[in-house]
Amino acid sequence: MTDAESRDERQRFGSLADYRVPAMPTRDTLQIVLTRARELFRRKPQGPLVDDARLRSSTLDMLDEAAAPPACGPVISELQATLGAWAEGEPENQRIRCIVLPPGDRNRVVASWAERHGHAVLEAPARESILGADPTGLPDLEGDGVLAIPTLEDWFIRHRDGLWLVRALLDRLTELDRRVVVGCNSWAWQYLVRAIRADAVLPAPLIFQPFDAERLHRWFCEISNTNTREPIQLLDASSGEDILALGDDGRPHDRLFSLAARSRGVPWIAWRVWRRSLRRRVPADDDTDQDGDAVVPDVESDDAHTLWVIALEEFSLPGRGSDDSLLVLHALLIHGPMAPARLADVLPFSGAGNTVNSLLAAGILEHDEHHRLACTPEAYPAIRTGLTTAGFPIAEV
Repeated sequence: MTDAESRDERQRFGSLADYRVPAMPTRDTLQIVLTRARELFRRKPQGPLVDDARLRSSTLDMLDEAAAPPACGPVISELQATLGAWAEGEPENQRIRCIVLPPGDRNRVVASWAERHGHAVLEAPARESILGADPTGLPDLEGDGVLAIPTLEDWFIRHRDGLWLVRALLDRLTELDRRVVVGCNSWAWQYLVRAIRADAVLPAPLIFQPFDAERLHRWFCEISNTNTREPIQLLDASSGEDILALGDDGRPHDRLFSLAARSRGVPWIAWRVWRRSLRRRVPADDDTDQDGDAVVPDVESDDAHTLWVIALEEFSLPGRGSDDSLLVLHALLIHGPMAPARLADVLPFSGAGNTVNSLLAAGILEHDEHHRLACTPEAYPAIRTGLTTAGFPIAEV
């Protein structure tokens, strides 16, 4: 085990209330402001080392070498470090543990942890069966060992007839003589606390430690060293600097501080944004010398094992964040991925097709592997900003 792996595996989940989003250091923020001010007054701005026209999206193989899945990084191992002793039955007063995760968890962290360590997993019924169903239809929860309920958000629909099942589930958990791990989307948790006082039944939720620049650096270095036949260089397209090299002061590159702040410390958001920022360079005629060999000024190497990191992509809501768009996005953050027919059940208006199509075209929404509508993880910071500005109830993470 490497030192980096050891440091990350010692991380434990902490209280949701203590989660702190990584921020730009003051000196970096001031430097950004000064740089932008200089650029405003500069008659001829200095161009990037590699022109954008010469960069192309990386192939899937190159992306998997530089930023391989899973997008959750070491979080599953950290969950085991947090719950392992408790799950094995050491004396403990707390019979239920609650894990709250930000939206966009496509790796199903709680379910993956439970399956990896041989714990029982209770999946939610199909959403179409929740409305109008018999409240006595709760699955049997009895058994031995740890029971994991990975996605509490799948047990309800934000509808006047859509909360009976999650109420029955929580009531049953208070009577169950068994260790239980409940996972929940942070937006669903915020809603359920308000709607049915879920926090009166479930303990204070836990969440992973935020992925700051240092954690991102260790994770990305581990990926690039583990999944490649030859080392991959990740160079800043503006300056040619090695993104994964530490500075003279031992600090990660500024790009990683920006990525940590932009992703709010959430690994799957950082991972998606990171992959979208990786480009390969397309050689041009003036890149060759008299013998036809590739030449790139001021950069030590620029071959099949070099990727260029461009500026982080900015997202904006279509139509300046209309009320309809925000209502669709808020519903999907609370419920997670939904089929279009189920989305219609939780919206206060009909005919959301055009709104959904505009959000898909803008890259704010996407279809998941089950063809359900979902908020694009890398667009989450922009979505959250839009909802905050409009006065929507906002999750802690």
